[in-house]
Amino acid sequence: MAQEKLSSYAHLLLGLTKQELARRVALGLINPEILKAQLDQNARDLKLEALCERYIELQSLSQVDKYDASE
Repeated sequence: MAQEKLSSYAHLLLGLTKQELARRVALGLINPEILKAQLDQNARDLKLEALCERYIELQSLSQVDKYDASE
């Protein structure tokens, strides 16, 4: 996978500059497939967190278990 196919914010997940990320990918120090999977997981986690926050607001709850299917 080429560097261009990574998300434009992939470098932020690792705390790197875009140039440093490109250098590490080119040297084979970072596997782009694994990084893409991490970005996808991070996006799912953020979406789940946002949905839980919205649910808490709508239900006037103080907390909710985001992994409990009964809620």
